[in-house]
Amino acid sequence: MSQLTTIAATLAWTPFLEPAPGVQHWWWMLVLPMALGVAMSYKSIRTPDLRDYRRAVTTMTLQICGVMAGIAVGLYLLVLVLLPLLPAE
Repeated sequence: MSQLTTIAATLAWTPFLEPAPGVQHWWWMLVLPMALGVAMSYKSIRTPDLRDYRRAVTTMTLQICGVMAGIAVGLYLLVLVLLPLLPAE
């Protein structure tokens, strides 16, 4: 009976309304395949010579991940460092 319940719960999952089951603790790691996919699709169209494709994809993937990490650090500093310094009136 438990296998039937598991199958029914898996089939009832709606991706855009509920978080994916089992990825709550490491969801931030999904940024890596997302950045790689975006870089691969963008550079496959925009690179004039495909001999530079791997280097261009690697560079863009690292740029995307670096910018997302920078935004995360900036928001952390804003919310946990700067906002508590404001007067609470």
